[in-house]
Amino acid sequence: MPPSAEPAARVRALEELLGDPREATNPLGHDALLEADRRRELPDGGEKLLTAAGLHEELVPTAFGGRLDRLDAPARLLRAVFRRDFSLGLGFGAASLVAAAAVWAHGTPGQQARIARLLLDGGRISVMFHDIAHGNDFSTSSVTAFPDGAGGLLLQGHKAVVTNADRADALVVLARTGAGRAGGAHSAVLVERAHVPAGTVRDLPRYRAEGIRGCPVGGIEFAACPVPSHALLGTAGGGTEVMLRCLQITRPLIPAMALGCADTALRTVVELAGSGGAHGVRSLDARYTRGAVAGAFLDLLLCDCLLLAAIRSLHLAPGDSSMATATAKYLVPRVLQEAADDLAAILGPRVHREEGVYGVFRKQLRDLAGMPPGHAGAAASLASLLPQLPSLARRSWPGSVPSPGGLFLPDGPLPPWDPAALALAARRDPLAAALRDGPDRQGPRQTPLGTLVRRLADELAALGEECRRLPEGEPGLLANPRGFALAERYTLLAAAGACIGVWGSGDRAGDPDLLLGVLGRICLRLGLPVPAEAAHGADAAMSEVLARCAQGRTLDLYDEPLAGGTAP
Repeated sequence: MPPSAEPAARVRALEELLGDPREATNPLGHDALLEADRRRELPDGGEKLLTAAGLHEELVPTAFGGRLDRLDAPARLLRAVFRRDFSLGLGFGAASLVAAAAVWAHGTPGQQARIARLLLDGGRISVMFHDIAHGNDFSTSSVTAFPDGAGGLLLQGHKAVVTNADRADALVVLARTGAGRAGGAHSAVLVERAHVPAGTVRDLPRYRAEGIRGCPVGGIEFAACPVPSHALLGTAGGGTEVMLRCLQITRPLIPAMALGCADTALRTVVELAGSGGAHGVRSLDARYTRGAVAGAFLDLLLCDCLLLAAIRSLHLAPGDSSMATATAKYLVPRVLQEAADDLAAILGPRVHREEGVYGVFRKQLRDLAGMPPGHAGAAASLASLLPQLPSLARRSWPGSVPSPGGLFLPDGPLPPWDPAALALAARRDPLAAALRDGPDRQGPRQTPLGTLVRRLADELAALGEECRRLPEGEPGLLANPRGFALAERYTLLAAAGACIGVWGSGDRAGDPDLLLGVLGRICLRLGLPVPAEAAHGADAAMSEVLARCAQGRTLDLYDEPLAGGTAP
């Protein structure tokens, strides 16, 4: 599929190639995937099929011979893979996409050309930023780079958890090169295994995880590994900036892919509950079932609106994208995991079964629970929002600058991606602007939808008053329970802005009752009153879920056809 093709066409072609997941002979069908998961392996033939589809080319920018022309394309394509298997999607493509982003953003032309060739030839690249032994605090990196006396560096140390560790042909490593924990104490280094002496990069035993257990994850140890000075990504001592810029690019990507797992989880529960409540499973007619199913679908739409805006902001407003990407990284995993937990209660004791359709749900539940950011990563995402809240509350939220045109338009055109235009701190907040301006676009305040939009806009104004009382330029003073609570409130309000923006885009406007239901879910999480009419949103959501499941269509914002029709 050429890169000029619309993402929707590329997704449809891949979905058809993946085939009907119910077919017993399908190497990417549910039976094969569950068996591979039990073996803690990737499915036989899965990566070969994806390579034949050219999916690895989606990780490489068009300037280097690949197909990566817009960041939403690999996110949506890999979502189709994640609907089948988180491990396959992560091991084949997502992990390399995350690591390669540092090279596309900070590499020299030679580094970029070599990594492009590596990926196009079917190789892997992994990232070594976080260290679980230190709560994912990169400033306590256990890899150190010492001067070798000849102008190069010697890497020493290890990381215990690296995706594709023993399969990675190249590694992006954050190494300590200075004293203390300040930003200049670290450098980012590109290690290419083919260019270092044998025995200086050692593979450590595999890490055994409960979720995403088919993905090869292990440790890497450097034993006086020599790398030349030109192996640096960016400047010496600039590793923190490289890492933060890379995270800004990649934060929304894996959650956008993992939404496919939640899609399959919801579809599977609808199928099982449709049996009429047999074997301890609550029926679709049960009040709890209808509430959990409708709520999960509304949550998927909430997350997808936020992810769409966050990813498109990297193209349309790169200098102001830091808030949206960090918000997506924090909020989406949490919301999807909560939705999956609510669905699990529908299945009763059979939720623990590992075979058949029950096993399909159980696998998605485990994989969603194992998704980043985890506790430490969630705190890091909120911590990246905190220092920006006081300045944005003073200078952006009360203003009149609208959100960038096309920010909320699914499948809309995008300008070329320019990593150099990224800024670590935003000057404007497009998602807050969409919420601030929402009451003027949603009709009379007296309608239930208008009431909710105004209530959320008022909540943003109240949050702004609190944030304007916070000090600027003193992030250490903000990192406390009150500061994190403010940041968490912000993420929900930003998500509301994204949903209002998408519904008002004119392309995927859809049923306004669904927007009513989505905003009602946000109000519940904020502790705000919800009008009784919001129940219409839940009713609309239930009808939409049942219709899409019957027609074999995805349960996300894009409502696309699935291979195999009604298969979960």
